[in-house]
Amino acid sequence: MNLWWTEQQTPGLRLGLKCAAVLEQRRSAYQEVAVYATDTYGRMLALDDMVMTTEADEFVYHEMLAHPALTLCADPRRVLVVGGGDGGTVREVCRHAAVRRVVLAELDPEVTAVCRRHLAGLTSALDDPRVENVPGDGAAYLAGAGAGSFDVVLVDAPDPIGPAEGLFGAEFYAAAREALAPGGILVTQSESPFLHGDLIRRVQVAMRATFPAVALYWAVVPTYPGAMWTFSIARKPPFGDPWLAQRPAAPAGDFRYWSPQVQRAAFVLPPFVGALTEADS
Repeated sequence: MNLWWTEQQTPGLRLGLKCAAVLEQRRSAYQEVAVYATDTYGRMLALDDMVMTTEADEFVYHEMLAHPALTLCADPRRVLVVGGGDGGTVREVCRHAAVRRVVLAELDPEVTAVCRRHLAGLTSALDDPRVENVPGDGAAYLAGAGAGSFDVVLVDAPDPIGPAEGLFGAEFYAAAREALAPGGILVTQSESPFLHGDLIRRVQVAMRATFPAVALYWAVVPTYPGAMWTFSIARKPPFGDPWLAQRPAAPAGDFRYWSPQVQRAAFVLPPFVGALTEADS
């Protein structure tokens, strides 16, 4: 098969991947859901012709979305994952013995169903007895969760367009603060400093209007636009020095990207990235 799949990442940038097969392609109530077998990155999940994750680099994104929050939270017993229907973030959360409850609030159940069929390495923890699958709007679920319901909220959202747009605004962050217990942590992916600087700045400003402690950290995800990917993290008081002074303990198991040392280094930002976190930039 000589199929080239293309993502229009920006008006001036495309990602092209040669594919050996289209494993599944269907239209859900919300979007086109497809899995391709690519020559370079293995199986790939795409939503509306945008890369969500691939077998070759998913571990970077999922490890770095989950483990900083879970190691920096003093008692991460209750975790909410907003989005993340592919299961990768839930898989990483379930590696922590302290976690007692994981709620997966995914809008589109077809994403999970397709990944169960074709990306079983991502969905391996979805049947863990600690996991509750709550289909529907994650923002609405969070708003109705009740004060102090969660210790960690992880926002595993696609680009801020369409249904996901509301996951990147001040109203959502205010609801997250209300739903978090004292000392609770919120993390959201916030895209590329090379291509989405305005979004990073907007997320940081909105978080700082709601949380007293906000930071940015980064990782390298080759198939995402710009490859250098950021995560915005916020913490509800009480806390001491909330980020770099802490030395996180490693959860059990082997990791391919995350480590306590990598985590500490990820909060050290190149000057052009750090400028995006400054209120007057």
